[in-house]
Amino acid sequence: MVPGTFSGGECRSGPPQDRRERRYDERVKTGGWRRRARVVWAAAALAGLATAACRTIPPEPITFRDRAILVENLTTAEWQNVEVWLNDHYRVTKSRMPPGERFTIPFSAFVAGFGQRFDAARQPIRGVEVTAATPGGRAVKLVWGTGRRR
Repeated sequence: MVPGTFSGGECRSGPPQDRRERRYDERVKTGGWRRRARVVWAAAALAGLATAACRTIPPEPITFRDRAILVENLTTAEWQNVEVWLNDHYRVTKSRMPPGERFTIPFSAFVAGFGQRFDAARQPIRGVEVTAATPGGRAVKLVWGTGRRR
């Protein structure tokens, strides 16, 4: 049989060895763009993870540590007449909090209207609400959990 002739419903253009090599080359070429696409997607995913990892998480204004509540003034304005309410009934006051100040309040410092002290061993903490005012008269309100019912 002469190369390039038709025989038995199949057209052969060269020896079988050439066809195998060509098919291998075609597979390598078609796999190349897929591989590049995977590399691009992987690079994009790594870039996304890197930017997410470098992002700083802003601090919370109300946190808890060692049987105490920490309230931090994260604004640029001074707070005046600060009230910190715990579970709707217990309260602690402070006349002023400059910007950046952290106010640590032990649970035992919270007092209800008739003088009862908050007992963390018998009561769960359901909510904390901080209210204050700026020197310009703007109200400040921070809530953790359920806050206060009025």
